[in-house]
Amino acid sequence: MGYQKQAVTISANQAHGSGHATVDEAGPLTVFDGTGDDFGNIAIWGTAGTDLIVTVTAIGNDADGRGTKYTKDAITGATFAGFTANTDTHDVAAGDVTRLHSADVALHASDGTLSITPVSGADGYDLVENDVVTVYSYMGAGDADTKVVGLSGTPGVASYAAHAASTAYTEANGIVVPAANYLGADPISATSTRLSFKSLTGTAVDDDIVLYHGSGKYKAVCQMMEAAINAGSVGRGKTIVVTDFANGIVPFSGQFDLGITECIITNA
Repeated sequence: MGYQKQAVTISANQAHGSGHATVDEAGPLTVFDGTGDDFGNIAIWGTAGTDLIVTVTAIGNDADGRGTKYTKDAITGATFAGFTANTDTHDVAAGDVTRLHSADVALHASDGTLSITPVSGADGYDLVENDVVTVYSYMGAGDADTKVVGLSGTPGVASYAAHAASTAYTEANGIVVPAANYLGADPISATSTRLSFKSLTGTAVDDDIVLYHGSGKYKAVCQMMEAAINAGSVGRGKTIVVTDFANGIVPFSGQFDLGITECIITNA
Protein backbone atom coordinates (compact mmCIF):
# COMPACT_ATOMS: atom_id res chain seq x y z
CA MET A 1 0.00 0.00 0.00
CA GLY A 2 1.45 3.34 -1.04
CA TYR A 3 1.71 6.21 1.39
CA GLN A 4 3.59 9.42 1.89
CA LYS A 5 4.38 11.57 4.90
CA GLN A 6 5.80 15.06 5.06
CA ALA A 7 6.33 17.53 7.90
CA VAL A 8 6.55 21.31 7.49
CA THR A 9 7.80 23.71 10.16
CA ILE A 10 5.85 26.97 10.04
CA SER A 11 7.89 30.09 9.31
CA ALA A 12 7.26 33.55 10.72
CA ASN A 13 5.60 34.60 7.45
CA GLN A 14 3.25 31.61 7.53
CA ALA A 15 2.10 32.20 11.10
CA HIS A 16 -1.33 33.64 11.88
CA GLY A 17 -1.31 37.39 12.29
CA SER A 18 2.00 37.88 10.47
CA GLY A 19 0.38 40.15 7.90
CA HIS A 20 2.24 38.28 5.16
CA ALA A 21 0.49 36.92 2.08
CA THR A 22 1.14 33.33 3.16
CA VAL A 23 -0.59 33.61 6.53
CA ASP A 24 -1.91 30.25 7.83
CA GLU A 25 -0.33 28.32 4.99
CA ALA A 26 2.04 25.35 5.11
CA GLY A 27 4.33 24.10 2.40
CA PRO A 28 4.80 23.85 -0.43
CA LEU A 29 4.77 20.09 -0.07
CA THR A 30 7.10 18.35 -2.50
CA VAL A 31 6.99 15.16 -4.54
CA PHE A 32 8.90 12.24 -3.12
CA ASP A 33 11.91 12.71 -5.41
CA GLY A 34 12.13 16.45 -4.85
CA THR A 35 11.73 17.32 -8.54
CA GLY A 36 8.38 19.10 -8.41
CA ASP A 37 6.15 21.42 -6.43
CA ASP A 38 3.08 19.24 -5.96
CA PHE A 39 2.70 16.51 -3.37
CA GLY A 40 3.12 13.59 -5.70
CA ASN A 41 0.91 10.80 -6.94
CA ILE A 42 -0.24 8.93 -3.85
CA ALA A 43 -3.82 10.10 -4.27
CA ILE A 44 -5.78 12.23 -6.71
CA TRP A 45 -6.92 14.99 -4.41
CA GLY A 46 -10.61 15.35 -3.66
CA THR A 47 -12.26 18.56 -2.58
CA ALA A 48 -11.20 20.33 0.61
CA GLY A 49 -8.24 18.06 1.22
CA THR A 50 -10.29 14.97 2.06
CA ASP A 51 -7.57 12.70 0.67
CA LEU A 52 -5.13 13.84 3.35
CA ILE A 53 -4.66 13.59 7.08
CA VAL A 54 -3.24 16.84 8.45
CA THR A 55 -2.07 17.33 12.03
CA VAL A 56 -0.58 20.36 13.77
CA THR A 57 1.85 19.89 16.66
CA ALA A 58 1.90 23.08 18.74
CA ILE A 59 5.28 24.54 19.64
CA GLY A 60 3.83 26.79 22.33
CA ASN A 61 0.67 28.18 23.91
CA ASP A 62 -1.80 30.10 21.78
CA ALA A 63 -4.94 31.61 23.30
CA ASP A 64 -8.08 30.91 21.26
CA GLY A 65 -5.94 29.28 18.58
CA ARG A 66 -8.20 26.35 17.72
CA GLY A 67 -11.84 25.86 16.70
CA THR A 68 -14.07 24.54 19.44
CA LYS A 69 -14.93 21.35 17.51
CA TYR A 70 -11.40 20.12 18.15
CA THR A 71 -11.47 18.57 21.60
CA LYS A 72 -9.08 15.60 21.71
CA ASP A 73 -5.36 15.11 21.12
CA ALA A 74 -4.77 13.09 17.93
CA ILE A 75 -1.95 11.08 19.51
CA THR A 76 -2.98 10.52 23.12
CA GLY A 77 -6.77 10.73 22.79
CA ALA A 78 -6.87 12.94 25.88
CA THR A 79 -9.23 15.91 26.02
CA PHE A 80 -7.39 19.17 25.42
CA ALA A 81 -7.01 21.04 28.69
CA GLY A 82 -5.72 24.37 27.44
CA PHE A 83 -3.03 26.15 29.41
CA THR A 84 -5.01 28.36 31.80
CA ALA A 85 -6.56 27.63 35.16
CA ASN A 86 -9.90 27.03 33.48
CA THR A 87 -10.09 24.11 31.04
CA ASP A 88 -10.52 25.51 27.57
CA THR A 89 -10.14 23.33 24.48
CA HIS A 90 -10.20 26.52 22.40
CA ASP A 91 -6.75 27.41 23.81
CA VAL A 92 -3.79 25.56 22.29
CA ALA A 93 -1.17 24.31 24.74
CA ALA A 94 2.43 23.48 23.84
CA GLY A 95 2.66 19.87 22.68
CA ASP A 96 -0.99 19.53 21.62
CA VAL A 97 -1.44 17.50 18.41
CA THR A 98 -4.58 18.56 16.57
CA ARG A 99 -5.92 16.64 13.60
CA LEU A 100 -7.61 19.11 11.25
CA HIS A 101 -10.94 18.40 9.64
CA SER A 102 -10.81 18.42 5.84
CA ALA A 103 -13.22 21.34 5.74
CA ASP A 104 -10.48 23.45 7.38
CA VAL A 105 -7.76 22.40 4.92
CA ALA A 106 -7.34 23.17 1.22
CA LEU A 107 -4.53 21.92 -1.02
CA HIS A 108 -3.53 24.17 -3.90
CA ALA A 109 -4.18 22.55 -7.28
CA SER A 110 -0.59 22.87 -8.49
CA ASP A 111 1.93 24.37 -6.08
CA GLY A 112 1.51 21.98 -3.14
CA THR A 113 0.56 24.67 -0.62
CA LEU A 114 -1.83 23.84 2.23
CA SER A 115 -4.15 26.62 3.34
CA ILE A 116 -5.52 26.34 6.87
CA THR A 117 -8.82 28.05 7.72
CA PRO A 118 -8.26 30.63 10.49
CA VAL A 119 -10.20 30.22 13.72
CA SER A 120 -13.84 31.27 13.67
CA GLY A 121 -16.05 29.72 16.32
CA ALA A 122 -16.02 25.94 15.94
CA ASP A 123 -13.82 25.94 12.85
CA GLY A 124 -10.22 26.52 11.92
CA TYR A 125 -6.74 26.65 13.42
CA ASP A 126 -4.31 29.56 13.78
CA LEU A 127 -0.74 28.56 12.94
CA VAL A 128 2.12 29.79 15.14
CA GLU A 129 5.76 30.10 14.11
CA ASN A 130 7.62 26.78 14.54
CA ASP A 131 4.41 24.74 14.75
CA VAL A 132 4.88 21.49 12.82
CA VAL A 133 2.25 20.59 10.21
CA THR A 134 2.42 16.89 9.30
CA VAL A 135 0.66 15.57 6.22
CA TYR A 136 -0.16 11.90 5.64
CA SER A 137 -1.43 10.71 2.27
CA TYR A 138 -2.62 7.19 1.46
CA MET A 139 -5.46 5.25 -0.08
CA GLY A 140 -8.63 6.18 1.78
CA ALA A 141 -7.07 8.90 3.90
CA GLY A 142 -9.42 11.59 5.13
CA ASP A 143 -12.08 12.23 7.71
CA ALA A 144 -13.61 8.76 7.49
CA ASP A 145 -10.35 7.22 8.73
CA THR A 146 -10.03 8.10 12.40
CA LYS A 147 -6.51 6.77 12.92
CA VAL A 148 -3.38 8.89 13.05
CA VAL A 149 0.08 7.38 13.14
CA GLY A 150 1.64 8.36 16.45
CA LEU A 151 5.16 9.30 17.41
CA SER A 152 6.12 5.64 17.83
CA GLY A 153 4.84 4.73 14.37
CA THR A 154 1.75 2.96 15.67
CA PRO A 155 -1.84 4.00 14.96
CA GLY A 156 -3.20 6.68 17.23
CA VAL A 157 -6.80 7.51 18.00
CA ALA A 158 -9.61 9.63 16.61
CA SER A 159 -9.18 13.29 17.40
CA TYR A 160 -12.83 14.21 17.03
CA ALA A 161 -14.88 11.31 15.77
CA ALA A 162 -18.14 13.18 16.30
CA HIS A 163 -17.11 15.65 13.61
CA ALA A 164 -15.77 13.13 11.10
CA ALA A 165 -17.36 13.31 7.66
CA SER A 166 -17.38 10.70 4.94
CA THR A 167 -14.72 10.92 2.27
CA ALA A 168 -13.91 9.25 -1.02
CA TYR A 169 -10.63 8.50 -2.74
CA THR A 170 -10.17 8.19 -6.45
CA GLU A 171 -6.88 6.29 -6.81
CA ALA A 172 -6.42 2.81 -5.34
CA ASN A 173 -2.70 3.27 -4.97
CA GLY A 174 -1.85 -0.18 -3.75
CA ILE A 175 -0.37 -3.15 -5.52
CA VAL A 176 -0.19 -6.91 -5.05
CA VAL A 177 2.37 -8.72 -7.18
CA PRO A 178 3.38 -12.38 -7.60
CA ALA A 179 6.72 -13.21 -6.01
CA ALA A 180 7.80 -14.59 -9.38
CA ASN A 181 7.58 -11.07 -10.84
CA TYR A 182 10.28 -9.70 -8.52
CA LEU A 183 13.28 -8.49 -10.52
CA GLY A 184 15.53 -6.99 -7.86
CA ALA A 185 16.38 -3.98 -5.71
CA ASP A 186 18.38 -0.86 -6.54
CA PRO A 187 19.80 1.56 -3.95
CA ILE A 188 18.53 5.00 -4.96
CA SER A 189 20.06 6.78 -1.96
CA ALA A 190 21.15 5.99 1.59
CA THR A 191 17.51 6.25 2.63
CA SER A 192 15.61 4.88 -0.38
CA THR A 193 15.50 1.61 -2.32
CA ARG A 194 13.65 0.83 -5.54
CA LEU A 195 12.04 -2.60 -5.85
CA SER A 196 11.31 -3.64 -9.44
CA PHE A 197 8.71 -6.13 -10.67
CA LYS A 198 7.70 -7.34 -14.11
CA SER A 199 4.67 -5.32 -15.13
CA LEU A 200 1.30 -6.81 -14.27
CA THR A 201 0.00 -5.45 -17.59
CA GLY A 202 2.65 -7.26 -19.61
CA THR A 203 4.41 -4.10 -20.86
CA ALA A 204 8.18 -3.79 -21.12
CA VAL A 205 8.19 -1.16 -18.37
CA ASP A 206 8.59 -2.40 -14.80
CA ASP A 207 6.25 -1.80 -11.89
CA ASP A 208 8.45 0.09 -9.42
CA ILE A 209 8.08 0.57 -5.69
CA VAL A 210 10.35 2.98 -3.82
CA LEU A 211 10.68 2.41 -0.08
CA TYR A 212 11.99 5.21 2.10
CA HIS A 213 13.75 3.78 5.13
CA GLY A 214 16.44 4.31 7.73
CA SER A 215 19.87 5.33 6.48
CA GLY A 216 22.04 2.49 5.22
CA LYS A 217 19.23 -0.09 5.22
CA TYR A 218 19.58 -1.22 1.60
CA LYS A 219 21.00 -4.62 2.57
CA ALA A 220 18.24 -5.07 5.16
CA VAL A 221 15.60 -4.29 2.51
CA CYS A 222 17.09 -7.00 0.29
CA GLN A 223 17.02 -9.43 3.21
CA MET A 224 13.41 -8.48 3.94
CA MET A 225 12.41 -9.22 0.34
CA GLU A 226 14.21 -12.56 0.49
CA ALA A 227 12.35 -13.42 3.70
CA ALA A 228 9.03 -12.33 2.20
CA ILE A 229 9.50 -14.44 -0.92
CA ASN A 230 10.62 -17.48 1.09
CA ALA A 231 7.71 -17.04 3.47
CA GLY A 232 5.36 -17.19 0.50
CA SER A 233 6.76 -20.54 -0.50
CA VAL A 234 5.48 -22.09 2.74
CA GLY A 235 1.93 -21.92 1.44
CA ARG A 236 1.10 -20.99 -2.13
CA GLY A 237 -1.30 -18.11 -2.47
CA LYS A 238 -0.20 -16.55 0.82
CA THR A 239 -0.03 -12.75 0.75
CA ILE A 240 2.82 -10.99 2.54
CA VAL A 241 2.02 -7.37 3.43
CA VAL A 242 5.05 -5.10 3.11
CA THR A 243 3.39 -1.78 3.98
CA ASP A 244 -0.08 -1.08 5.35
CA PHE A 245 0.11 2.41 6.77
CA ALA A 246 -3.52 2.71 7.85
CA ASN A 247 -3.37 -0.41 9.99
CA GLY A 248 0.19 0.05 11.24
CA ILE A 249 1.44 -3.18 9.63
CA VAL A 250 5.16 -3.32 8.86
CA PRO A 251 6.22 -6.97 8.65
CA PHE A 252 9.70 -8.12 9.65
CA SER A 253 10.14 -4.85 11.53
CA GLY A 254 11.64 -6.58 14.53
CA GLN A 255 13.86 -8.74 12.35
CA PHE A 256 15.26 -6.09 10.03
CA ASP A 257 14.35 -2.75 11.66
CA LEU A 258 13.90 -0.98 8.34
CA GLY A 259 12.27 2.17 9.63
CA ILE A 260 10.06 2.50 6.54
CA THR A 261 8.55 5.99 6.32
CA GLU A 262 7.15 6.12 2.78
CA CYS A 263 6.11 3.74 0.00
CA ILE A 264 5.78 5.20 -3.49
CA ILE A 265 4.19 2.99 -6.16
CA THR A 266 4.57 3.54 -9.90
CA ASN A 267 2.52 1.12 -11.99
CA ALA A 268 3.57 0.58 -15.59
